[in-house]
Amino acid sequence: MTPRQNDLPGAAGSGAAPFAGSPGRGWPELPAALRAIATRPNEAGYGPRSGTYLRRGAPALILAAGTEPEAAAAVRYAAAVRERAGELSPGRVPFSVRSGGHGLSGSGTNDGGIVLDLSGLAQVRVAGDGTGRFTAQAGATWGRVAAALGPQDRALSSGNIGGTGVGGLITAGGVGFFARAQGLSLDHVQRLRVLDGRGNVRWVDAERDAERFWALRGGATQAGIVLEAVLDAPRLGSSAGDASVIHQEVQYLLTDLPGFVEAWGDWMREAPREAESFLMLQARGDGRTVAQARNVWANDRIEQARATLEAALGLAPVLGQQAVVVPYPRLVPDPGRTATRSPIEMRSALVNRADATLGAALEQTLGHRSTMLAELRALGGAVADVPSAATAWAGRHQEALVATWAHPDGARDADEGFAPVRALGSGSYGAYATETGSAAAERAWPGATGTRLRAVADRVDPDRLFDAGLVLSPHGPG
Repeated sequence: MTPRQNDLPGAAGSGAAPFAGSPGRGWPELPAALRAIATRPNEAGYGPRSGTYLRRGAPALILAAGTEPEAAAAVRYAAAVRERAGELSPGRVPFSVRSGGHGLSGSGTNDGGIVLDLSGLAQVRVAGDGTGRFTAQAGATWGRVAAALGPQDRALSSGNIGGTGVGGLITAGGVGFFARAQGLSLDHVQRLRVLDGRGNVRWVDAERDAERFWALRGGATQAGIVLEAVLDAPRLGSSAGDASVIHQEVQYLLTDLPGFVEAWGDWMREAPREAESFLMLQARGDGRTVAQARNVWANDRIEQARATLEAALGLAPVLGQQAVVVPYPRLVPDPGRTATRSPIEMRSALVNRADATLGAALEQTLGHRSTMLAELRALGGAVADVPSAATAWAGRHQEALVATWAHPDGARDADEGFAPVRALGSGSYGAYATETGSAAAERAWPGATGTRLRAVADRVDPDRLFDAGLVLSPHGPG
C-alpha cells in the first residue's frame, strides 16, 4: 500500500495535523476518536506517563484508553502505523501495552513508538453473593483489589506491592504473600476479556477458546491484551472477619549464608501452607550478610502460627523482629500512580531446591561488583498442586524464586553476577526481570510450554503486533 501524499508528515491540506514519528518514518493521521486520549512529547502529563517503574521511556505517542472502544481503536491505529511506517523505513515502530504501570521488564514503555496505557480501565467489582467472585479491569491495582475484598474476609495472592497492575500480573504469574496457601494469582482466573491485534474484543475461558485461555495465563501479551478478568478470591478465615493476617519481620545478621539458606529451606518445607516467606539479602562487605525476612501467615490465628513463626527466630542470629496482626489491604496499599525510579538490571530464576548449594551460589552472586541485593521467595505448596501443563506458567515443581537487583552498568555485568544462581535454575519468572532477549524467553517458557505458546501466538497474532518485552521468537529457539 502506497501512502497518499496528504498522509505524510508535514503535508499540507490533510485536515488535523498528521502525527510524525522519528525522522524518516511517516505515520498516518491520528483518528479523531483517539485525539482526546493522546499525549505527545512536551504536552502536559507526558512526563509521568512516559516511563515505568524501572525504565525511563520516550514514546512518540501515549494513548490512555478509558474504555474498551478506545483501547480497540488504539490497537487498530498501532497496526496501521506499523504497516505504513514499515513501507517507508526499515525496522518496526515499537508498540507497548501498560496496565498498572509497575512492570519490571520495562515493556510498558519504549523510545519513539506508541504506548497503550490501560490505567484508566481500573474498575473492581465484587459479587455480593458471598462467593468471593470479583471482576477487575486490567488497569486496576492490587491495592485496590485488596481494599475491595478485605471487608468480605477474602484476599488473593498478588504482588507484594499494592501498585502492581492487575492485567500485567495475572497474565505473567503472581508470586505473592499467599503463594504457598493459594497458588499464583493467575491460578484464580476464571474468565478473561481479551483484545486482539485486529481490535476485536471477546471473552475467553476454559470452554470458549480454551487454548488461548491457557496461553493468557502466564504467556503475557503473546495471545492478546487482557482488558478485564473474572477471578475467585479465597476466604481467609480471620477471626475479625476483615482479611487480617500475621505479618512478621525479622532481620538476621549472617556469617554462614549457605547454612542459613539450608535452614530456611528446611523450615519452609516443614511449615504449614499458611506460611510464606520473602527474603531480601544484602552483603555488608565484611564477609557477613544482612537478611530481611517478611513472613506472612494467611490468617490471624495466632495459636496456629506461633510455632512456625517462633521457629523463624531460630534460623540465625536476630538483629530485630516484630510480628503484628494487620488487615491485608494495609499490607499492600494502593500508592496511586507508580513513580519511575532509577533504572536497574534484574534477573530471576526458579530453583528446584532451597539448600546450601543455593546459598553458596547466592554468596557468590552477592559478592559480585554488579549485585546490589538478592531476593529469595518460597514456592511449593499450592503452586505445586497445579499440573505444569495447566497454564503457560510451567514452573510448578521448584521450591524457590531467586532474583537479583544489579547496577545498571550493562546487561553483561548483571548476567555475570547472576551466573552462579542461573546455573541452578530450571526456569525463570519472565516478568520479574529486565532481560527480554530470546534466551530469556526460552527460560521463561521452556520446552513444550514454549512450543504450545508459540503456536497460539501464531494463530491469534501472526503479525506479532504484541511483540514488546519478553516474547518467544516465531521461528523457535535460536
